[in-house]
Amino acid sequence: MTTLTVSLGRIVAVAKPAGVFGTPRWFWSGLILGAILSAPSPLLAQGRKIGAINFYGYTGLDLNRLRAALPFHEGDPFPSREQLAAARAPFAAAIGRNRVKFSPNCCLPDGSALLFVGIEEPNAPPLVFNPKPTGEVRLPADFVQLHVDHMRAIASGVEQGKGGGDESQGYRLMEYPPARALELKIRDYAQAHPAELITVLNESSDATHRTAAAVALGYAPESSEQIAALVRASFDPDGNVRDEAVRALSSRVEHNPKLLKQVPLKGYLAMLHSTEWLDRNKAAALIDSFSKARDPDVLNQLRENAVVPLREIVQWKDFSHAMSAFEILGRIAGWDEQRILELCIKADVEPILNAAR
Repeated sequence: MTTLTVSLGRIVAVAKPAGVFGTPRWFWSGLILGAILSAPSPLLAQGRKIGAINFYGYTGLDLNRLRAALPFHEGDPFPSREQLAAARAPFAAAIGRNRVKFSPNCCLPDGSALLFVGIEEPNAPPLVFNPKPTGEVRLPADFVQLHVDHMRAIASGVEQGKGGGDESQGYRLMEYPPARALELKIRDYAQAHPAELITVLNESSDATHRTAAAVALGYAPESSEQIAALVRASFDPDGNVRDEAVRALSSRVEHNPKLLKQVPLKGYLAMLHSTEWLDRNKAAALIDSFSKARDPDVLNQLRENAVVPLREIVQWKDFSHAMSAFEILGRIAGWDEQRILELCIKADVEPILNAAR
């Protein structure tokens, strides 16, 4: 049975049986998915089925029509990356939208895989990314290798059902010992070189180095410069950099909510409308922290700009990816934390869909 791990009143992880991916909702990153997908025993191995197809960005469209227009369906063998790429344009044309995005993920308790289908919203708020940096600054080669090894170790831990971790210090420390050992090394480097990491994150033309810097900066000593750099990198033109920056930022503000004063909510509300699943996933986790204080102005902004995408998220079939959205909608609806927690534990979605419109 799926169970929920609760820490300080916040549901932070879904623990699943051994061999099934039990990962915190902040956890998945594009790099980790890439590491698993390219591994000798890939995440989406031959014979794995599509367990669930989750849609987002579909306001104004009929879900049954969307499902019928897809060339693959729940229960089918999971399509290859080449099949997914070939299906994008025909599917977008069939539903009358300019762009769609297919994002594979793992896994349901029976071991089947998830497919997220993102649909470009015609009237989405503008999501403006930074210009691509052009600087020549780089991280040391051995540190970049440490970053690569870290991503691979995380992927290995996730494949073994050991994807949980501890965020109590404001950064991730995985339960999987090999990954945790590398994270401690990254922390040592980050605490000794925060200025270097900020420079690379802001200026390097190499996205791999910017991504490694974003990951490491989350382990650096807390500072206004650290938060400013992570906020800026949240809107990097590279999706992996964005993803790691928002994940690190979310961990930091959850640990110290006072840091939210340095974080502009508006850009992350626009991110909730992105066609990129990782953008929506991490933005929801960060916005969850904004909602916890129940500031009237914040809740009004969420009512006006976030209800539609959050309602889509809570209907995803893997509830571990929907918990942030559920909590936010509960606060928008005026529910107390105990009621939100009780319904989260049950994964009972209908009451929140009725309450938050």
